[in-house]
Amino acid sequence: MTTTDGSGDGVLVRDVCKEFTSPTGEPLRVLDNVSMDVRPGEFISIVGPSGCGKTTLLRIIQGLDDADSGVVRVAGALPGRGPTGFVFQRASLFPWRTVERNVAFGLDLSALKGEPDHPTTKEARRERVAELLRLTGLADFAEYYPTQISGGMQQRANLARALAIQPSVLLMDEPFSALDAQTREKLQRDLQRVVAETATTTIFITHDIREAVFQADRVFVMGARPGRFVKVYEVDEPRPRRAEFQQSDRLAELAREIWGLLHHPKSEAVLAAARPTS
Repeated sequence: MTTTDGSGDGVLVRDVCKEFTSPTGEPLRVLDNVSMDVRPGEFISIVGPSGCGKTTLLRIIQGLDDADSGVVRVAGALPGRGPTGFVFQRASLFPWRTVERNVAFGLDLSALKGEPDHPTTKEARRERVAELLRLTGLADFAEYYPTQISGGMQQRANLARALAIQPSVLLMDEPFSALDAQTREKLQRDLQRVVAETATTTIFITHDIREAVFQADRVFVMGARPGRFVKVYEVDEPRPRRAEFQQSDRLAELAREIWGLLHHPKSEAVLAAARPTS
């Protein structure tokens, strides 16, 4: 992959392309010259049609997949080498570990590797975990096992585990999609508070347009495969966002505009004709 210098604790993506091979052996282009700059401390959401390459882009930023061409820098480092945390669609907790030990997993692993940027003593790691359990509302459930807590609590534990290594960049792939509406709205507000307190740059993928608007400083709209950003919406609302904003006319109006872009009767032509803005 082409390399250039990145900057700060943000994310730089330049002209990224990615192809897979279809079952018939034909090349299938998933990402087509995707570019974006995510500023340090910024929260962005990405929405788009199913199969447009949102998760593939996130995996490239994390270093789980390689781009065929283009430039990616995460906090100035190559993908997979920068300080990133990843929260998947479903909580991926270890069932044999308590909530506390799940949250501590990344810290324990870093200590074994001798990584100097993370707490090296057991006491320091314990304090870091206790802080995150408090921040995510799980302090009273530290000794519980994943099967003993609700799905919402499991995702809060998942978030705490991702934040334990103090990542500069947090990547989230539809983390609340499996939850009921009430729990989902509560976790949206919890995430706002936690990310604000930790000043973590965040990239959040979702199919829920209202959720995207509520969370983000900017909403990036991706067109149908091959994926590319076709429009960027600014959300001029202070963070952390309040519950009132979730039900506000301002949020609903912006969500309707994005929905209209994605669901226009001639949406493919509209998305193809749209010009990216920032």
